[in-house]
Amino acid sequence: MRISRWSRSVAAGTGGVVIAALATTASAQESIAGPGGPRPGPDATPGGVSASAPPRSGASWTAEDAEDFWTAGRMESATPPPAAEAPAPGSAQPGATAKTKTRTQTTATAPRARAAAATPSATSYKGAKTIGVLYYVDSGMTAHSCTASVVHSPKGNLILTAGHCGPGKKHAFVPQYRTGKPAAQQPYGIWAVDRFFKDPRHTDTGPGSNLDFGFATLKPDKNGRPVERLTGANTLTRTPNYRVPVTVIGYPKAKYDPRDRAIKCRTTTSRLPGYKQLRMKCAGFHGGTSGSPWLMNFDERTQRGQVVGNLGGAGGGGSSSDVSYAPFYDDQVFKLYDDAVADVAKVERSPLPYALGTGETWQHAKQLASGDYTGDGKADLLAVWAGGEVTLHTGDGDGGFSAQRRLKAPNGTWKHAAAITGGDFAGTGRSDLIVRWSDGEVTLYPDVSAAGFGREVRLAKAKSTWKHATQITAGRFSGNKRADDLVVRWSDGELTLYREAGDGFKKETRLQKPNATWKRAALLVGGDFAGSDRGDVLVRWSDGKLTLHQDVGTGGLGRKTQLRGASALWKHAKVATAGGHTAGGRPDDIVVRWSGGEVSLYADTTTRLGTERNLVPPRTT
Repeated sequence: MRISRWSRSVAAGTGGVVIAALATTASAQESIAGPGGPRPGPDATPGGVSASAPPRSGASWTAEDAEDFWTAGRMESATPPPAAEAPAPGSAQPGATAKTKTRTQTTATAPRARAAAATPSATSYKGAKTIGVLYYVDSGMTAHSCTASVVHSPKGNLILTAGHCGPGKKHAFVPQYRTGKPAAQQPYGIWAVDRFFKDPRHTDTGPGSNLDFGFATLKPDKNGRPVERLTGANTLTRTPNYRVPVTVIGYPKAKYDPRDRAIKCRTTTSRLPGYKQLRMKCAGFHGGTSGSPWLMNFDERTQRGQVVGNLGGAGGGGSSSDVSYAPFYDDQVFKLYDDAVADVAKVERSPLPYALGTGETWQHAKQLASGDYTGDGKADLLAVWAGGEVTLHTGDGDGGFSAQRRLKAPNGTWKHAAAITGGDFAGTGRSDLIVRWSDGEVTLYPDVSAAGFGREVRLAKAKSTWKHATQITAGRFSGNKRADDLVVRWSDGELTLYREAGDGFKKETRLQKPNATWKRAALLVGGDFAGSDRGDVLVRWSDGKLTLHQDVGTGGLGRKTQLRGASALWKHAKVATAGGHTAGGRPDDIVVRWSGGEVSLYADTTTRLGTERNLVPPRTT
């Protein structure tokens, strides 16, 4: 379930999964990207500029061959009879999965399960001649694998489906598919696919999932006719907005629908937050429905409409069989359409702009620290992941990021980094990192850079009292010119200040005696929010309240300002840091990782929270 600034009232529950184990097998079709964004698709070139050469099914693969191949026996083996007690389309089914032939369904939480009762369900449908199924000879004949639809084109030979549905070898399209009939007896025949066209930047997660559409050209039938002459066609149409009344028609696999026939749902879409995708709630769109057209103004008489999306997108097309996604049709889909019409030899695209990644990945970011680690005067973001990986994300100085570098591969040591903070502890003018480890050891890494950590300086031994340092944050709390001081919140509620911490923890000032109040300080974020060139501390309390303490120093916690009252929203702020991520360079930009994996930047925070920018969309399930 999405947890974001609109609804962070449901906590994430995916603890224990390490970042090193996120990659699934290629057959899972739902691989979770590593830190920093989705993996490139299979057609991506090493340099990042992708090029795809649409494969042909073979000159010898014709409509007659497809008809001969798909005998009644093979069609029957491809759609085996379901169990006698299989539920009707749209009903909940244990293990009922994906829109594609391989995507796995996420288990619903209890609140989601209760809400499912109010979700509309698709109904069985006679089918439309412009919509049908895709069979793949190389799929093991386990089922028709995806749904496709005819779209109008100059040659009348074009179908539309999801990008993740192809390409395959010797695949065929069956309009208005009828179960139990061989290819030769299908109402509008069977059509051999010639070439498949997809955007080479498409990925299952992240921004690349917005490009989950594909086209295929069909060979003519034995009489030389194109498919559109027999079936008619839908019209490819720009998506007018995110709230669109649509009719969605698709073909679930036989194991999800005992009648092995089309289903239809009429509904109004909304936006999938953080993505350029439509979202609909309608039960029944199980595996096999990827590629289903989302049609405006569908006419039952002509069986045509305006296609403004296709079932696909993040994670392969939805978070369950009840919630489905579709890419928003803009210039990108029309560029691919033009390539398919022109029968280009290669589909070539410039790489997508760099993005941090997705909530599915960032929910595993355990610790964050800001600092100028690349030496270009702009704040960067260092992340320690649950699997022990450490990554550095290069800041662009405008609140965004331009690249990622791995500083540590997943490992057992950095799994034990319990708290980190960035500052200039060594006095070289470069950003350093202090790490408090789970066994109480504290180490300083001077001059961390894109090249790595360099030398290690021990500030406290293992099994020291620092095992009880629950929160640490650095800043200019002693009035000198360096952010080399450390504020520590201890497990008993004591609050202490260590000046010039890079020289060891010798200059200690108690800011608060042990107390019950400060035990509830869940996050400390040091920065210069008030603009006085002195260190301030923002506190996120266990009840979601936010307070700002200005000019923290040896004299105490300074002036206190409440930025937010107690709220469920800020309870879900799990990790936070502050740095000079925007123009001006003052460390007043707060980066927050929420429990749903969403990452936000609050730029130019003062005694009021700055404007929120979304850096990473929340996970989709």
